[in-house]
Amino acid sequence: MDKDYLFSPDPEVRIGDALEAVLEALRLAGRELAGADVQPERWRWVALGLVSGLQGALVAALSGYASARHEDVANPSQPEQAAPVALLLRRARSSEYLNAPERLDLSGAQLRRLEELVAMRNAAVHGLGFEVPEDPKTLAATAVEVIRHLLLTHPAFEVSRFVLFLSLIGQELSLLSAALARQGS
Repeated sequence: MDKDYLFSPDPEVRIGDALEAVLEALRLAGRELAGADVQPERWRWVALGLVSGLQGALVAALSGYASARHEDVANPSQPEQAAPVALLLRRARSSEYLNAPERLDLSGAQLRRLEELVAMRNAAVHGLGFEVPEDPKTLAATAVEVIRHLLLTHPAFEVSRFVLFLSLIGQELSLLSAALARQGS
């Protein structure tokens, strides 16, 4: 995700930019997932796409309320960059940042799957001896569910300004869900 453009002082621009990044990240994940049965190492790029998509979805959600601030999505140690996914997830699960139904209510198992997906992405990106986990489909499906929740089921922002992006994101999420269901069968 291009971190420079997510931080427009205008939350609407920031949301639009984040949605564009989500769409591109999901397209990457879908392209790579298509070949992951034959080339399991492609899961590293599926993880990269899904984690980038998750980060963008979290930025969009946390920027949606009128009370949202730049600091809500910025990395505390590098304010010009997006906060790490772990921090964004904590904020999206907190009533301090999002109210129900927009707030993420994740089970411990869902949170662990997202953490494992982030670790998988980090291993791939940083060359830390990437290995495909036992059930990468479940990790990926959890990310797809969370992105769907944040952007389509219960968005925290005014959707009328982003209909095209959200429609395309919805298509990509449906394609990914179908591909994950077929994966390994």
